[in-house]
Amino acid sequence: MRENSHRAKKRDLYFEQGIEKLDSGDLAESIKAFLRAIDYDPRHAMSYSNLGIAYELSGEYQKARAAYRRALELNPKSLATLNNLAGMSMRDGCTEDALAMYRESIATDALYVEPYLNMARFFMEANEFASAEKHLRKVLDIEPENPEALNMLGIITNMTERSEEAVGHFQELLKQNVNEAAVLSNLGTALRNTGDLKRAIIAFEKAFELDTENISILNNLGLLYRETGDTAHAERQFRKAIRKSPENPFPYYNLAELYLSREDYRKALENLKLYIAIVPLDMDTLFKTLGVARLGDLLGEVQDEMRHFLDETEEHDPRRDVVEKWMAMIGDV
Repeated sequence: MRENSHRAKKRDLYFEQGIEKLDSGDLAESIKAFLRAIDYDPRHAMSYSNLGIAYELSGEYQKARAAYRRALELNPKSLATLNNLAGMSMRDGCTEDALAMYRESIATDALYVEPYLNMARFFMEANEFASAEKHLRKVLDIEPENPEALNMLGIITNMTERSEEAVGHFQELLKQNVNEAAVLSNLGTALRNTGDLKRAIIAFEKAFELDTENISILNNLGLLYRETGDTAHAERQFRKAIRKSPENPFPYYNLAELYLSREDYRKALENLKLYIAIVPLDMDTLFKTLGVARLGDLLGEVQDEMRHFLDETEEHDPRRDVVEKWMAMIGDV
């Protein structure tokens, strides 16, 4: 009995060390600790389960699967372990196996929210929004304030033309934490879709205060200011985005659209060319650039972009015919 008590104490000591190292991100040491715990108690399911987590985070997926499976052999009722194994199956492309494990979790405990959330994530990525929404609403039946479910449901309702409802979900989520930049940004998008541009601007402004490096927020702010007619403020947002991330093509495109609205074809062309320098094979934007150049009697200034497009595309690419016609029109071929 004394020997068993000693081994149990040692197991618990190393198990706690493993948890501590896992929480701190020291995966190598956490693996060592869990293995020591297993040495003292080869039937300790929790050590195997957490060992699987450490292996998975370390990228040692085969060892992670083996640890999860052993944990389930020792404790078939461990829903957390079953869901971790299902997540690995999902990542490996074994979708049906993963979904079967999630459903098994739900059949075992219908109030355990993780499998519902995991299936919702899968269906969202597959653009199967109705299926994702069904699982998210089940989560909210169980946990009405679940933040991930509220956020995902807000995104889905906004994408499926139910932006008023989406606003409600994001506002409910902000009651839990008003300083969530991503949620404020999502709220701004939903408000914009409802036509409430002023409140959308406020939401994006607050989001940017919390995440000052977020180029997407700046772009959205610029677009909103342009829609409200405040083109000077819009221009400042796009230029700020360019200063923060000159390799991002979208602020150049948006700035070009702004100059085009002012019929400033030269500046519009300059920014479209900067966009094309980053995304050279975007045919739609190349054609737009050619159209703007023609409006401004500046076709001679886009010859390099047309030549580059021809250099980068295959001979059989049907889009080449259109570009070659443009070049012939300005006498370049």
